[in-house]
Amino acid sequence: MIEVRWGSASHQGRVRERNEDALLAGPDVFAVADGMGGHAGGDVASAIAVAGLADLRDLASTDEPAELLGGALALVNAEIRRRATAESPLAGMGTTIAGIARIAGPRVLVFNVGDSRTYRLRGGRLQQLTEDHSVVADLIRAGELTVEDARRHPDRNTVTRALGAADVVVPTVRTEDARTGDCFLVASDGLFDELPETQIGDLLSTAGPVEQRARALVDAALARGARDNVSVIVVVVSGTDAEDGMEDDTAPPAFRRQVGSLSSPPPAV
Repeated sequence: MIEVRWGSASHQGRVRERNEDALLAGPDVFAVADGMGGHAGGDVASAIAVAGLADLRDLASTDEPAELLGGALALVNAEIRRRATAESPLAGMGTTIAGIARIAGPRVLVFNVGDSRTYRLRGGRLQQLTEDHSVVADLIRAGELTVEDARRHPDRNTVTRALGAADVVVPTVRTEDARTGDCFLVASDGLFDELPETQIGDLLSTAGPVEQRARALVDAALARGARDNVSVIVVVVSGTDAEDGMEDDTAPPAFRRQVGSLSSPPPAV
């Protein structure tokens, strides 16, 4: 299993009245969930999502880590739909999610539902590892829209998959190799909607503590106007042997969303 160092940061942005993002920062799963529904409970949905992954501790000892992760996301989806049905103020809530999980060997699972993203910086090259589940992403893949045009498209924020949106939601899960020095970034769309990938790569490449890079990314999005909530987790691979070398999440408390277990979801809003 790889050894990692990480930092995280989150902000409601310059426009939104509340932060509907939620973070799960280690020790084995790193995920960002971007809640949808506004006052209909987007923050509740995102908190349920990361809470449902918080207890995944056996991914490195199972032969089927992708199936275990997929099963956890299915339970999360069912719980969000149950709460939305049982509590009328939460009707229509949902959330995107993206992240990485440490598994056996020098590998990670990369997963997403919706348009939150995971990137990897390796050798100075930033690569998006997830594929957005969104209207504009489908149009780009079909050759009907350019990336630049997608930024101005009226449906740029419309996702085609989200936890809580249907009885069955299929996540995208893939295995990626990990090398010492790799830097993974998990982020909500409030980051990459504001910053070009060149700037994101430059900030990830900056020397210094990992949590400092996370905060620098959020600060840069705020400087550009931050029209949405902005949340990031930066994970640096410090080794690829099986020794324990984990660091605690050193991001300041103001930048973290605490999560509980799925059996104790957050109260309704």
